[in-house]
Amino acid sequence: MLLASLHKKIGQSVVLSYGSPEDAPIYQPPTRMLVVGTATMPAIGTSGTLHPSMGTGALFSNAVFVPAFARASTYADPNLNGPAIDVVRARSGVQPAAVLSSLRRIAAAADKAVANDPQTYGDSFIVLGVQRPAEIVNYQSTGATPGLLAAGLAVGTIVALGLTLGASVRRRRRDLALLKTFGFTQNQLAAAVAWQASVAAFVGIVVGVPVGIALGRWLWDLFARDIYAVPLPTVPVGEVALVVVGTFILANLVAVIPGQMAARTPTALVLRAE
Repeated sequence: MLLASLHKKIGQSVVLSYGSPEDAPIYQPPTRMLVVGTATMPAIGTSGTLHPSMGTGALFSNAVFVPAFARASTYADPNLNGPAIDVVRARSGVQPAAVLSSLRRIAAAADKAVANDPQTYGDSFIVLGVQRPAEIVNYQSTGATPGLLAAGLAVGTIVALGLTLGASVRRRRRDLALLKTFGFTQNQLAAAVAWQASVAAFVGIVVGVPVGIALGRWLWDLFARDIYAVPLPTVPVGEVALVVVGTFILANLVAVIPGQMAARTPTALVLRAE
């Protein structure tokens, strides 16, 4: 968003400055910088204040600052010249609550250490939990809605397939009766209906899976770019394989009742009616 608001692209330049000449030495004169890439900044900072987040922020070297600005912004105490924000990652297996408790004790001790230092008057240390961008938090608020929608579509598809097979059996009673006269057993008639369901599932998989992956990737790219995230979609091969196998299993389960209807086709009555 920041790069777009500046109407700049990679390879173009921007001007960096801080303050005004009256604020010297806390003043960075306009300095032209080359845009060499784009990035999505993590959400780090205090809510309600300007801080890096998705679509906001930039990364550049401290070497661009003029010496006077660098000296003026450097504390005499070298212990105070560290980063304004430290990012902590807990070891695997450590409980988050224990990590936060330990960090809060450290922050409290640091507050006491700098409380009487005139160079740090008014400063304090704050421990923040995992910072998630508002866009991601809002997306998470949808809860189980996507799953329920997918389940509803799956149930609708199963019902539609069952109704289609049932209608097909009723419409082709004469064909089924002729197959019986040719020697088809009840199991073979039921298997014919199961094969019909399997073919329908196969066509749906061949068409639906690639189209679904392509459409899902396109929609995710739109969503990610809209919230200024890096669009790096992945295809979960294992889950796709489970969907394929589950589709065949469900199709054959749905075909059980229509298959029994086909197996019980009264040959004599159907042919006599014809």
